[in-house]
Amino acid sequence: MVVWLKVPFAEKDEAKALGARWSPVQKKWYVKEGADPAPFQRWLPAGGAVAPAGQSAEPVAADDAPPPDGAVVYCDGACRGNPGGPGGWGAWIRTPSSSVEIFGGSPDTTNNRMELTAAIEALRWLPVSCEVVVHTDSQYVVNGMMQWRHGWVRKNWKDVKNVELWKTLIAEAERHRATFRWVRGHNGHSGNERADALANEGLEHARRTGASEAVVRILDTH
Repeated sequence: MVVWLKVPFAEKDEAKALGARWSPVQKKWYVKEGADPAPFQRWLPAGGAVAPAGQSAEPVAADDAPPPDGAVVYCDGACRGNPGGPGGWGAWIRTPSSSVEIFGGSPDTTNNRMELTAAIEALRWLPVSCEVVVHTDSQYVVNGMMQWRHGWVRKNWKDVKNVELWKTLIAEAERHRATFRWVRGHNGHSGNERADALANEGLEHARRTGASEAVVRILDTH
């Protein structure tokens, strides 16, 4: 049995020095159950989630499987010093034949811009129009795409922030058959936790390099 930890990218070296281990399968840090929890207290999720080694604290639900000839996306954004600090975005994209991680960031941005960019870049990565279910913990993104955008268009985008990103996201969503679903952030959902880690990786990359380019990792193909 292991205890999974929520270790920010910037604190990974400290966690490793204290004895935490990295699971390349689950993309998470963990310690074996029975280890002294005191040094790891600030990284414990609510309730100290415990799961058998090699398994996620929350397996992907059956209805989260990619639709045939489609994709399921988990995306997230992050910003340090919001607004106006370095930020990052990340997305985990699953199709019936592949699993891909993408992330990136900006040295000067806002959290909402990173949330929008995460969804945009995930949809852009899929070259062929298909059915896509986009999961995000941003109510701003979900409500904007599922409710508000029609009124924005009728009012010619009056007083709407991040208009250029919204227009791009709408175009990408319409290129596909995209549905947006809200998930509660930092609540043990495996897809959301993975996207959160990628967003923080993108933030650190942007902070270190000042670059805004995307990074793509092909995890597996079937």
